[in-house]
Amino acid sequence: MEQSVSFEILVVEGHVNQSKCLSSQLEGLDAPVNVLSVNDAETALSLLEKKPVNLLIIDTFLRGNADGFDLCRNIRSSSALQQVPVILLLAGTLSLERSKGISAGADLLLQRPVVKEELCKMVQLLLEWSSYRTNSTAAIVTPSKPSRRLRSVT
Repeated sequence: MEQSVSFEILVVEGHVNQSKCLSSQLEGLDAPVNVLSVNDAETALSLLEKKPVNLLIIDTFLRGNADGFDLCRNIRSSSALQQVPVILLLAGTLSLERSKGISAGADLLLQRPVVKEELCKMVQLLLEWSSYRTNSTAAIVTPSKPSRRLRSVT
């Protein structure tokens, strides 16, 4: 009997109710997932040092001294974490937040309120992409620079 692999998803959300809502939305995924939740950047970074995850979903408004953009930049500057896919959840002025999210190194930007079907589809695609990348020949031929991320076209 084949045992299914569970994906670890870390949700970094400043509001407990929103965190619960996102976690319940992710139950609609086809893949088995374990959803972890924290409410600030410092706790997220501390957890990431101890436990590897397959995907990060980060709200741009967080408690504490760092916002979601700062957390994303910290993750992208860490050699151990820079390949983990990041979804940033945006709530403010769309064009300004999109530009900041792209500059921070997000793989995907989703506008609030998040539509369950859209979230699940994007998470599923990023998990498949991440899984393919780690299981492909990329492990044999390591690129000289990090993989491409979203870039601003302005």
